[in-house]
Amino acid sequence: MRREIESLKEYKVVFYDLSKWITISVIKGAVVGFSVSIFLLTLEFLVDFMKDKTFFGLPYFFFLPFAMGLSAWMVYKVLPEAEGDGTEDIVRDSVEDNKRLNFFSFSIKQFATLITIVSGGSAGKEAPSAQIGSYISLVFARILKFSYADRILTVITGVSAGFAVVFGAPIAGALFALEALFSGRILYRVCVPAFISAFIAFWAMKVMDVSYIYKPIKVTFIPNFWELANFMTVVISGVFFGLISYLVIIGIENATKFAKVVIIHPFFKGLYGGTILVILALIFGTKYLGLGLETISLSLTEEYKATILDPLLKILFTSITLGFGGSGGFVTPILFVGSTAGNFFGHIIDGNIPLFAALGFVAVLSGSTNSPIASTILAAELFGSEIIHFAAVASIISYIVSSKKSVFSKEVIEIIDKRFRTHYK
Repeated sequence: MRREIESLKEYKVVFYDLSKWITISVIKGAVVGFSVSIFLLTLEFLVDFMKDKTFFGLPYFFFLPFAMGLSAWMVYKVLPEAEGDGTEDIVRDSVEDNKRLNFFSFSIKQFATLITIVSGGSAGKEAPSAQIGSYISLVFARILKFSYADRILTVITGVSAGFAVVFGAPIAGALFALEALFSGRILYRVCVPAFISAFIAFWAMKVMDVSYIYKPIKVTFIPNFWELANFMTVVISGVFFGLISYLVIIGIENATKFAKVVIIHPFFKGLYGGTILVILALIFGTKYLGLGLETISLSLTEEYKATILDPLLKILFTSITLGFGGSGGFVTPILFVGSTAGNFFGHIIDGNIPLFAALGFVAVLSGSTNSPIASTILAAELFGSEIIHFAAVASIISYIVSSKKSVFSKEVIEIIDKRFRTHYK
């Protein structure tokens, strides 16, 4: 009888805990989903407005040096640890309830990202999306007076929701948050609220009619998985994508280190980096500026023929942007690098161009961010379940070849992981 009573008490505790997190995840998923959707729609409107615009007879990207200088100065003043991408820093501050992360400093970071991307800086939109999810989670934690352990859990759900909206893929978004920022700590207690929050945010994105320029593709020809020759091309592509991933990581690391060596006022550092980007754009063209979504979409078709310069120049543009004061994410540029590298590889071997472009899309993401599981699921959600076997092989090999490094700060991830281990064993 006593054992039955204790068992009933345990069920009540589990039911209460599950009910609490389901309710919180639904509400927070909706708030994050609508908030991120508003940000993405605003960004899309501003990018479209500035596209092909001239001011005083000059193309819009001529103002990039001033925009990067302003971005660098603002972030340095209010949140210097979150320079560049800064996602993991804001997640850490949310987890630790750092008092410096207030609405003003958070808003300045988002504004800096807007002006960087709109002016032509090569950066991504996923960083502010994940940061919005993280900050809203922090607000929830403060209002509800969560314990430290509960704050970690609610931040995970918020980041998952943010990634779900920006990827347009709820399962991959939730897993990416766990793999890339929480060292792959995939626990069932964490997964339930993370997935719920991600799916609700994805629903909010659909309600807001957020569109994506890279559409799910129909692969017209899938090689026989058990045919050795075809399988080996996927293996070789994984090695190639791993090398490209390594270049992404090294490029961003070195640009950041070099920028730190240059001891000048943040505004002039951004001005210097922006000027280099303007010169490079005049030499190589403007398709390496901004988000580059049009090129990503084109590279997934047979009509586009990428060269090896496409991924390499995008790495260079992104490294300079984020290393010299620009604000924004890594992931969208990585998708550009991956899809163009895959397109190039497909043409080299005379293979299925959409297939290898899609594999590059996810495999370079895997190798650059230590997220082979999320990248494999992303392939299925965006491009169809037919390529999931190939995506898994290419993503895992890319992850191994890139030496398991990541574009995200190793030191900050280790701090987050230590907190995670302490409270979720």
